[in-house]
Amino acid sequence: MRRKRFIQIVWVVLFSFIAVSCGKDDEPEPQVDPTEGLLKIREFSATGSPYAVTLYNETGQLQLGYTKVYFTVTDKERNFIENATLSDFPEMDMGMMKHSTPRSEITKVEGKALYEAYYAFLMYSGQGDGKWFYDLEYSVDNTRYEISDVEINVRNVFRPDGKTERRVIQTVTAIDGSEKRYVVTLVEPLKPKIGSNEITAYIHERQDANTYPAVGNFKLKLDPRMPSMENHSSPNNVDLTWDAASKIYKGTVNFTMTGYWKLNLILQDQQGETLYGNPVSGETEASSLYFEIEF
Repeated sequence: MRRKRFIQIVWVVLFSFIAVSCGKDDEPEPQVDPTEGLLKIREFSATGSPYAVTLYNETGQLQLGYTKVYFTVTDKERNFIENATLSDFPEMDMGMMKHSTPRSEITKVEGKALYEAYYAFLMYSGQGDGKWFYDLEYSVDNTRYEISDVEINVRNVFRPDGKTERRVIQTVTAIDGSEKRYVVTLVEPLKPKIGSNEITAYIHERQDANTYPAVGNFKLKLDPRMPSMENHSSPNNVDLTWDAASKIYKGTVNFTMTGYWKLNLILQDQQGETLYGNPVSGETEASSLYFEIEF
């Protein structure tokens, strides 16, 4: 009897251990929040959709010029969806005319339930009495949902005084006779410092009011100047050239001191022909193509 009782106890303990172990294995691991460090801009949800799309970035705002954004897709239980596809269309309505803006496709961030894109907003909300509206399509498990004509706010970009607009994007018409129009957008440095800084930019061609493909293999010759300091430049700057791996133009700008800097540029094509901009000389204090940085 004692031996039989002992065997029964062993089986009960063993079964309990197996049940607990299997239960732990069957429990799904909690999802990691992919939005850590990001600020919410706004949430979208199509009528009748069991999913919500939320827009984020590091500042919680959309702004004139370069704006990097991230999206999440969640179900009603706030579980993050990893197999969604998204596309969008921002449009500026100025009453008598409408236009979109340069932007990238929305792509999946590797290893995260997160999707990313960038915009190069040509105008800010209210500029020319215009308003930005936003269309979004998203699909989950082959079911497509649509959101249309949602007004979004794109803020202006200022110098440190909070009042003076800062040039971070410029549309130009080529002087080579082609009449092609290009949009040049400053990306980095977002947080400039004294010394060497990586400078990056995008170039898009304006084919029509809604079509702005990215352009590669051009060049942006760089000449930074301080207008308030006898328009002096700085050493060891590197022109911006196309980086095929990251699909962006990269160079180096060297700031020798804090203050207001004008980053003078000359846009050149693959053959080195000037499409827009001019050299800085004693008589010409700035290029017709430039960005502004002040820190």
